[in-house]
Amino acid sequence: MKSVNALTNTNSRTPAYLWAAVCLAMLAALFCILPGAKINSSVLAMLPEQATGNMPPALNDAFITRLDKQLVWLVSPGKEARPQAARFWLNALQHNPLFSKVKGPMDAASQQAWGTFYWQHRNGLIDSATRQRLEHGGSAQAQWVLGQLYSAFSGVSAKELHNDPLMLMRGAQLAQAQSGQKLRLMDGWLVTQDDQGRYWYLIHGELAGHAFDMHQNHQLVTTLAALEQQLKAAYPDARLLSRGTVFYSDYASQQAKRDMSSLGTVTIIGVLLLIVATFRSLRPLLLCLLSIATGALAGTLMTLLIFGELHLMTLVMSMSIIGISADYSLYYLTERMVHGEAVTPWESLAKVRNALLLALLTTIAAYLLMMLTPFPGIRQMAVFAAAGLSASCLTVLFWHPWLSQRLPVRPVPAMALLLRWLAAWRRNNILRIGLPCGLFCLCLAGLSQVRINDDITQLQALPQSLLAQEKTITRLTGQSLEQKWFVVYGKNAQQTLERLEALKPELDKARQQGVIHQYRTVGLNSLKRQAADLALLHQAAPTVEKALSQAGITSFTPDLTPMPVTVPQWLASPASEGWRLMWMTLPDGTSGVLVPVDGVDAQKSEIMAGIAQQLPGVSWVDRKAAFDTLFSHYRTVLTRLLLVALAVIAASAIFRQGLRQGLVTLVPSVLSLGCGLAVLAFSQHAVNLFSLLALVLVLGIGINYTLFFSNPRGTPVTSLLAITLAMLTTLLTLGMLVFSTTQAISSFGIVLVSGIFSAWLLSPLAMPHKKRKVK
Repeated sequence: MKSVNALTNTNSRTPAYLWAAVCLAMLAALFCILPGAKINSSVLAMLPEQATGNMPPALNDAFITRLDKQLVWLVSPGKEARPQAARFWLNALQHNPLFSKVKGPMDAASQQAWGTFYWQHRNGLIDSATRQRLEHGGSAQAQWVLGQLYSAFSGVSAKELHNDPLMLMRGAQLAQAQSGQKLRLMDGWLVTQDDQGRYWYLIHGELAGHAFDMHQNHQLVTTLAALEQQLKAAYPDARLLSRGTVFYSDYASQQAKRDMSSLGTVTIIGVLLLIVATFRSLRPLLLCLLSIATGALAGTLMTLLIFGELHLMTLVMSMSIIGISADYSLYYLTERMVHGEAVTPWESLAKVRNALLLALLTTIAAYLLMMLTPFPGIRQMAVFAAAGLSASCLTVLFWHPWLSQRLPVRPVPAMALLLRWLAAWRRNNILRIGLPCGLFCLCLAGLSQVRINDDITQLQALPQSLLAQEKTITRLTGQSLEQKWFVVYGKNAQQTLERLEALKPELDKARQQGVIHQYRTVGLNSLKRQAADLALLHQAAPTVEKALSQAGITSFTPDLTPMPVTVPQWLASPASEGWRLMWMTLPDGTSGVLVPVDGVDAQKSEIMAGIAQQLPGVSWVDRKAAFDTLFSHYRTVLTRLLLVALAVIAASAIFRQGLRQGLVTLVPSVLSLGCGLAVLAFSQHAVNLFSLLALVLVLGIGINYTLFFSNPRGTPVTSLLAITLAMLTTLLTLGMLVFSTTQAISSFGIVLVSGIFSAWLLSPLAMPHKKRKVK
């Protein structure tokens, strides 16, 4: 602060030129990095990386990126199994360059290749059910083979029995069919049927670009909507269901765009009209815009330099900085408008400089507290605000004295009203005591109704149409998109498979106990397990041959040669179709496989986490539960930090103003926090981490009003006018957040508006005693 004071104590042009050079350098740097910058609209990108389990971060990122690109459609022509409508939709998708691949039916060549692969590796692809039968010496397998042979529905041919007497390939196919749940193969298509008898054909696609490219996603969603209309025009009875991250991403980005365009426009127009009406000159308006623009430049540059991208939610929530950065200009310009004839611009700056710097430091401290949260979007906003507000304040200190020399001097607007308000605070003990007591009672009433909810799903209301399609697809396919799964990983593919094989018995036990409904995993065995299975085949083969011989079936000798299958072979074959999404291999050889689990609630999730802790290389991922826990943890952390901040503010006020006046000065800060929570409770919103973040800003911004009022070199009426303008501009910016369609931002705005208005209402309590003497 001393260095800034030294630069602004003189009317030399050197500091102004130096700041101009810094601004030009920032502008040049922004133009250089802006073409490669990315605007991220992903809701998941705002969430902490710590909630993704204990797996290697690169492996998790690879899985999430791949899964985000996936899209699924179910096309129904009606109650008759006719794939024409599905083919129409498939052809439309395959001609769209935004997709890297689109899969529909499996053609005859692929089906033949699929069968050939299983035939060539049948001894290495033994399923768990066959393995359990073989472990009993072969008698169980012999009985199963005879059961298949004499079943009227199995359709075992003499050729199949001759080529595969142990029926290993049939066992593997049955296991695959059971893992596919409600989907079955029909004319090469994966088809399911609903309760009304309608057939649904499955089509799968993958995006060519990033799942959160706003322009590309909106173009894709718009194109798909037009294609759906063409589908229904060609096939009136056809129905279409869609599922994919891209639909939610587009909804969130378009929602944020609407907030920015509508709320941002109202904010800017409101601030401009307020400034023009108060000063009745365009010069103060231009100076405020200059300060805001400089802050936006610095904030954008620093965010891109540190994070490499800007989140869309950061831009929406950073609209609040418009009002705060304008406060510094308004405080100085108000001083010049009222006292411009009696003092020079540099004398006016000397009167308000310390108050401006203290206000800047408290606000930056409030924003930097947000850096302690693990949420990338919130941390981006903290950096944006800290850099932007610093640049705005420095613009006032270095440029405004030169640019405001011809600012029109005029009487204080609404002078009589402001003087009456100040006089009431000086003379009327009912106001000085009754208003704080009334707000205190309001706080108690509101706090008694406060609800705490750390559920992440309450932060944003998702579109009902997408959620309805999501539920229908889950019901028809039996495949849910709940982000609850095990991730099994290892240094190489074989280690990963061996660890997966150690996990399966635990999952089977959990399923038998009713802890989970089901789980899905790839039908691939490690080389170690394949060797053990081959030994089981050698032990069981004589028993099976004997049973077949007793049944009158002879001259069938099973092929017991090794038929090893490796992960690269499996991934390159049609056998991995529909399953290869669950396998990931990084360039360094690290491999991982997903094991989705269904039917796990919050209590059972702890059991799953316990299973993962007992096994090496196994991580349980329940993203919602992890985020809820993090919300709760950091909400508690921020609560403690707020208490510490209040203690520091109290100590500073007592040190500067004495015990009695220091405690009185603390009243606006304490009650502003309580009023923010009370109004939130009255509006039927729950307290969560974002509410605490808003309280941090209420404390950081609200303290500015008491600092301006307690400035010993200022005058009460000038301070009241300045903080009133600052409060109005803040309400015009932060108040717009209340009308956001995003629930988290709306509750954020409710706390800010109510808290900051309460801080302004009580700010005259900070007037020094000598300013209360009536002449």
